[in-house]
Amino acid sequence: QKFTKEQGAIREQLQVHIQTIGILVSEKSELQTALSYTQQAARHKTAEAEDLSSRLQASKQRVSELERTLSSVSTQQKQFEKHNKELERERDSLRLEVLRFSNVSEETRQQSSELSEQLKLRGNENSALKQEVDELRKRLEMADSMLQQFSSQSGPPSGHQQVQLLLEEKHQLEAHAAQLMESVAQLQVERDQYAGQIQEEGRVWKDKTEQLLKEQELQAVSQASGPSESELALQETISRLQEERDALSLQYQAQVRDNEQLSRLVQEQEVRLEELERHAGRAAEEAQDRLRILEDVQSDKATISRAVAQNRDLKDQLAELQNGFVKLTNENMELTSALQSEQHIKKEIARKIGQLQEDLHGAKEQVCVCREIKLEQRDQCLVHLQQYTAGYQQLVAEREHLHHQVLQQAQLMDRLQHDEVQGKVQLEQSHVQLQEAQVNTEHISQPAVKHTGAVRNTRSRSQRCIAEFIHSALSRLEEERDEMSLRFEEERRLHHAARQQMTATSHEHHPHPHPHPHSTGSDGVPVEVHEALRGAMEKLQERFTALMQEKVDLKERVEELEHRCIQLSGETDTIGEYIALYQNQRAIMKQRHYEKEQYINTLAKDKEEMKAKLAELQDLVMRLVGERNEWYSRYMSAVVLCGVPKVLPLHPAVLDLSTAEDASSQSSTDPHTPSQSSERPGSAPDGPSLRPTEDGTARQIMQLLQEIQNPQARPAPFLGENPCIPFFYRPDEHDEVKILVI
Repeated sequence: QKFTKEQGAIREQLQVHIQTIGILVSEKSELQTALSYTQQAARHKTAEAEDLSSRLQASKQRVSELERTLSSVSTQQKQFEKHNKELERERDSLRLEVLRFSNVSEETRQQSSELSEQLKLRGNENSALKQEVDELRKRLEMADSMLQQFSSQSGPPSGHQQVQLLLEEKHQLEAHAAQLMESVAQLQVERDQYAGQIQEEGRVWKDKTEQLLKEQELQAVSQASGPSESELALQETISRLQEERDALSLQYQAQVRDNEQLSRLVQEQEVRLEELERHAGRAAEEAQDRLRILEDVQSDKATISRAVAQNRDLKDQLAELQNGFVKLTNENMELTSALQSEQHIKKEIARKIGQLQEDLHGAKEQVCVCREIKLEQRDQCLVHLQQYTAGYQQLVAEREHLHHQVLQQAQLMDRLQHDEVQGKVQLEQSHVQLQEAQVNTEHISQPAVKHTGAVRNTRSRSQRCIAEFIHSALSRLEEERDEMSLRFEEERRLHHAARQQMTATSHEHHPHPHPHPHSTGSDGVPVEVHEALRGAMEKLQERFTALMQEKVDLKERVEELEHRCIQLSGETDTIGEYIALYQNQRAIMKQRHYEKEQYINTLAKDKEEMKAKLAELQDLVMRLVGERNEWYSRYMSAVVLCGVPKVLPLHPAVLDLSTAEDASSQSSTDPHTPSQSSERPGSAPDGPSLRPTEDGTARQIMQLLQEIQNPQARPAPFLGENPCIPFFYRPDEHDEVKILVI
């Protein structure tokens, strides 16, 4: 029922979409007609525009000819004006170049000052780096001295560790010093490059300024000298050209008047052309708008169809995912019960079909017996009629007529027999089709164990149709059997009556061996027998037509059943596809659920392991803090006992690296500390007793940190290749450490 409701809703949606599509198609047709009208108008406008453009081109050609004449007159005057303008431009350009070179020289001066400042800064940086290098060298010398002292002494294993640490620090300091030296060398190279660039730019700008000054002086000298011969010749040619210009100005004014008239005409044509272009542009815009509307409509259709398909898919997926897990067991039980009921129904149908086949076989046997009896009776009648042919000519004629009718009846019977054989063949074909339909239903019922309740509705409809068809066929066969039995009884009765009448007539005419045909013409075949035979023939014809009509109906019914079987096969294919899709989705969901459970289990295990490691780390950190405090108290007691205010880290068994660095920095600032550092005998015996435990706790802490940050023993797929867990710890007021995992 739910599936049918969903189908009804989907059909309503499809009808709505079909209506919308019809509306859109009608709008599209209207828009296409409007577009065709606009295209026709645009073609008409383009034709007018082409005509006007041809006229405009003719007018433009006339104007161009007039302009050529004007240009030929004014070119000479323009050449002189251009020459003067070029000279003025060259003078202005030279002035601008002088100003630009002065600005450039100022910019170069500013750049040189900036570069000098940068060089000063680089020098300061170099001095600072040199100081750092000196400090590092001092620290290296101190480290070398400490290494020599450590090498001279045979200390515990902790001393060897400190020696290794100091060697590593020495290598680091040497690398840092090498980097600083490289940076100093690079800065010196850059300083030299900047200085060379500044010198080259200064030389270039100096040469340019000198060259410009020389050119300016030469121009001033040339202008100070009087007018040359070329200038006088130019003045003469200018005066001559001015006279020619006055003569041509009159012609120019006349041509200007003509040009004004032509320009007015051209302006009018241009105004009209602009109006036509506006109309054409509007028409093109309208066409583009309509095309855009059509494209929008088509895109809306596509989006609507995609949205409908997506909504349908989403609805199907949601319905399947929500109801699939709950309905599987119930559907399995229902399908098994339905399968059992269908098997029971099939058995009953098979039993009924067997009974019908037996009844049909019995009816056929009865028909054959009746037909044989009828043939025997007909032969007997023919024998009796042949015996009395000599004496009864009229009876012979009537007998021939009756014989002809009997032959027609035999032909009709043969036809009926042929039709019965064809009906039997068609019945067998329908039986085979029913068996194929049963096989199809069995094939449908096998995958139907897994799909939804929609299949049961279609199967019940197909079963009802098959049952109705079988019941109708059975009822028709029973009716035909009853009718055939009635007809055979009636024909038997008619033959019996005809036989009795013929025997009676034979007894009446037996004492007359030579009858006269004219006297016995009226006593040949009775009218009742003739009418009975005629009625039997009419009934046989009606029965034949009825059988043909039933045959046509059965063919139509078989075609309808074939169509329904095709529909059922299509529906079963679609249902099988839905079942396969559902099974795939279900397998994917199961796989995801299994992966999720594994992921949760691994997370829980990792969480427990992380909690244990963090608890162990917290204990180790607490132990390390306690050891540090104990070490510090011992160190302070040793310092108090020795009475030394400033101590150098010459005994590695007591101090760690941090205190060694602090002491070395103090020693670098105070030169008197090395002489006092050797006077500390009380602190040496306390260090070796505490240092191994401290190193052990530190080693355990580092090992735990490596395990937490690099869990390579069992890599989890969800943490990536190199997972890390940052944490911070700090002792509070009560000397308790709280580790924060981020």
